[in-house]
Amino acid sequence: MKKLRKNLMILMVCLILLPSNLYAQWVRPNHFVNQKGAQRVAEIKRFQAQNNLVVTGGLNKETQNMLYNQDLRARDVVKNPPSQGYWIVVNKTRLSLTLYKGDKVAGKYPVCLGTSRTSTPSGKGKIQNRQINPAWGGMNGKYKPIGANDPRNPLGERWMGLKLPGKSGYGIHGTIKPHEIGTYSSNGCIRMYNYDIENFVFPRMTLGAPVWIGTDAELAKMGIQQVIEKGASQAQNQAPPVEKEVKLKAITLY
Repeated sequence: MKKLRKNLMILMVCLILLPSNLYAQWVRPNHFVNQKGAQRVAEIKRFQAQNNLVVTGGLNKETQNMLYNQDLRARDVVKNPPSQGYWIVVNKTRLSLTLYKGDKVAGKYPVCLGTSRTSTPSGKGKIQNRQINPAWGGMNGKYKPIGANDPRNPLGERWMGLKLPGKSGYGIHGTIKPHEIGTYSSNGCIRMYNYDIENFVFPRMTLGAPVWIGTDAELAKMGIQQVIEKGASQAQNQAPPVEKEVKLKAITLY
């Protein structure tokens, strides 16, 4: 009997010390729990972007709260959208790009932005040009130019040049450094996972489509709020909808 009591006490202590999320009865839909390595990190970053979290690629406290707490939801408030068609908002605080259709979320994606020395400029701009398999000019002589279809090309295979007030040379493009998505590492351009820009964003962007860039505070002044709310019902609590791919292509998933 003493041995049984001792074993029961050990079992109770073990149960108390187990991580609380093991008891969770509800888990938010995601694509990373069964992944490993770089693909797992990439899917965590996508999950964070889709749920208005700061993109880090790690399962931090905020990410775990969103993963297991059905009383939370991501919500975007868009006042006076500049277009009823597709347009873009880049959030410099959360390292995310949101594709809107009118005032509705069509998709959210993690990005890499400029460093503190080569920061991504804020402002309201638009798509000025679009290119498939672009060549890279080397930033006006700073680096050696690299041709199209070269695996060393830092633009990947998609480029959308931006027209921003008082700025030039900035764009949204793919990357050859997917591990830097979710960081401030670029020369000011907005980098995306190749799969995301090729299948979801580039096909829906047209010349002249609005692109707004800013921090949380700057976007709020523009009439954009990307928030996480508490007290949402289970019926309301859904990740932002992501439209189906426009086309399929055999490329890396990240």
